[in-house]
Amino acid sequence: MKHHLMTKPNRGPRPRLILSSDEQLEKAVRGTIYDQNVSMIVDTAAMITLVNEKLIPADNEDSETVTLRGLGEQLVTGKIIKNTSLDIDRVNIQWDVCKAPLTDDIILGLDILDTLGAVINLSTPTLTINNKVINAAFVNSGGEISIQQVCIKRTITVPPNSEMTVTIKSNKSADQEFILEPCPLTSCVLVSHVVGKGNSCPLTILNDGNRHIRLKKVKPIGYIE
Repeated sequence: MKHHLMTKPNRGPRPRLILSSDEQLEKAVRGTIYDQNVSMIVDTAAMITLVNEKLIPADNEDSETVTLRGLGEQLVTGKIIKNTSLDIDRVNIQWDVCKAPLTDDIILGLDILDTLGAVINLSTPTLTINNKVINAAFVNSGGEISIQQVCIKRTITVPPNSEMTVTIKSNKSADQEFILEPCPLTSCVLVSHVVGKGNSCPLTILNDGNRHIRLKKVKPIGYIE
C-alpha cells in the first residue's frame, strides 16, 4: 500500500501525521541514499520527507519517534533520522528524514522541496532544484516506472528535406523491450516510432519542409512506454 503524508494539527506531545493512499500515476526521480540507487516520489502533499526503513542501516542515538496514521485506525511508528545524506540526481543535501515502513523507496515531501525552491513541470515532466533541471518519470501504483520522457540533450538543426539519426537513452535493462511514441513537433518534422530493447537505440528525425528546423536542448520528442 502506498502512503502519502497529509497535514493534521498536532494536539499531543509528539508529532502526529496522517497518511492516505493514492493509486494514480506519480512523478519520480532517481537518486541515492547510503550508496543505494533509489526511486524518489515527488509528493507535494507530503509535509515531511519519508524514507523506507529498509534503506537506513541504523538509527541515530537521538532519533525522535513520531506516530504515523495509515488507513483506518492503523498506527505506524516512524523515527526522525537527522542529517541524512540524500543525492537527488547528483544534487546532494543533508536532511532530517522520517524512517518509516513504506512500499516506496523515498517520498520527497514539501519540506525539502520548498527549501530547494523546487519547480515541478507536469507537462515535461521535470523537477528543477538549485537551477538544475532533472528529468522525472511517471510511476504506477507498484512503484515501477511506466512512462519515460525522451528529450534532446543538445540543440540540433535538421536541414530541409533531410533526416537525422540520434541515439536515445532509456531506463530499461538490457533485456527489456520498449515502445517510443513521438510527441507532436512542428508541422514539417516527423519523429519515427521505435520498438527498441535495452538502454539505448537509434531514432530518426525527418524534416519534410524547405527550411532548417532547430530543436532546442531539453525539447521533448517522445515518451517511452
